Amino acid sequence: MGNNHGIHHVHHPNNKSKIRQNNSKVDLHQKTSQGEHLSPMEKLGKLLSQKSLEEDSINGIGCGVFKRYLFPHYHDIGRKLFYFLCTSSSDSVSSHVISVQNFKIETEKLLSIMSDQQLVLVYVTMYAGGTDEINYDQFHELVYAVYKLAMDYYPEGPQSCRYIFTTIKAVVDSAFHKKTVLKTTYLTNWIMQNCPRLILLLHRYIVHILSTGYRSISEKPQTEPSELELTTPVLEKVPSFEIRQPQLPVSHVWLLATTLPQLYIEPTKHHHSPYTAPTFLTKILDLSCPSHWTLLYNSNQHGIGANRFLHHVLSYRGPTVSFIRGTDDVEFCLAVTDEWRESHQYWGGEDCMLVQILPLYKVIERGSKLVYMNTSIRGYPNGIRVGKDPRNPSLMLDSSFDKVTYCGIPYPLANIEVWGCSSPKLREIQLQIKDWEVKQAETNRKVKMTAADWLDHPDRYLLELAGRPSYTTNGS
Repeated sequence: MGNNHGIHHVHHPNNKSKIRQNNSKVDLHQKTSQGEHLSPMEKLGKLLSQKSLEEDSINGIGCGVFKRYLFPHYHDIGRKLFYFLCTSSSDSVSSHVISVQNFKIETEKLLSIMSDQQLVLVYVTMYAGGTDEINYDQFHELVYAVYKLAMDYYPEGPQSCRYIFTTIKAVVDSAFHKKTVLKTTYLTNWIMQNCPRLILLLHRYIVHILSTGYRSISEKPQTEPSELELTTPVLEKVPSFEIRQPQLPVSHVWLLATTLPQLYIEPTKHHHSPYTAPTFLTKILDLSCPSHWTLLYNSNQHGIGANRFLHHVLSYRGPTVSFIRGTDDVEFCLAVTDEWRESHQYWGGEDCMLVQILPLYKVIERGSKLVYMNTSIRGYPNGIRVGKDPRNPSLMLDSSFDKVTYCGIPYPLANIEVWGCSSPKLREIQLQIKDWEVKQAETNRKVKMTAADWLDHPDRYLLELAGRPSYTTNGS
């Protein structure tokens, strides 16, 4: 007892300061633990609520703070998302303010969606103002918002396209088909059929903003959004000395990237644009810079005709996308999985696809054995044909490359472009094969001909036309 009593009364000059330090450490530990137990949406909700009270004198989370701090460069996206979160809540009393608890519930619900079909329906409903019907202008606004986001974070730096409104009009006109209002479920099914990855980028961006927003909010709104690398294929730059530049609009490339199978837009690992660098966001979204699309053939540059097409396209042993343009603003994209070849049979893998780009955007056909090309095999139709039914192909290009026929309607052919969608190594291999073919042709030309060969040679006929009718076999 005595010993215990003596020990109890022992004093140390630093005891009080140690007790204060220990108490502060306990408080800090408790506060840290409480913060760690909060979900990202709870943390974000509390910060936004605090900012709303300080800046706008609002109890809860206000739309103004939500847009300023999370979507400083995309106020329209922020406004529509906020309104959707408010109206989705069962006990919501306002479309301008949402409680922290409801904010947590609705954002976590949005982030937990797994089904692609459900995801598209959510965003279509969001741009429809929460109703089950969407009008022409609302869908136009949704498509443009996704395009703007994609171009702002294009791997080669922000882009613009003068054809964008023509491109978007083709999409919206195709979906609405001269109607002014559609059911959101119908439009969702149309998107899943014709451009299934259209909404994915917007969702990924919103998921990232909501998931990391609590870390980025400070006294001032973000001055620059986080870098985001997308899956829009990057077009190979044509040398400046080329007179005619490729005609392919970047808006068409972006839209096709939402439609074509991954084979054509598969990212190239360990490749990054000098304009962007790997970021935390790219790791979270598992995105990397896409493959370059390499120009193989442009009829405006290389001449139009079956022989020119074959010369520039054959021996490229990878997937390609061909853009076939007719007069009256008609354009198609033919995506082919295999190396182009001549055959009397239809060929191609499961990921072959024929897409109409203008004047209406839609997938026409897809699947294996979709492509036919013949320019030299006798007894079989000449030209290029595309379609599952050989007797009634969807698209035909005649052997003279003068016209393209779609659904029985002929259009004068205006231009053809073919882009390779595989690694640069395959392009190098193709060029090496062509160099070898040229050398072989030169070697064959040096072979001595007999007198009998010269008598039937076409060059002899040309020389006679030029005014030398008596050309002897010894070359005199």
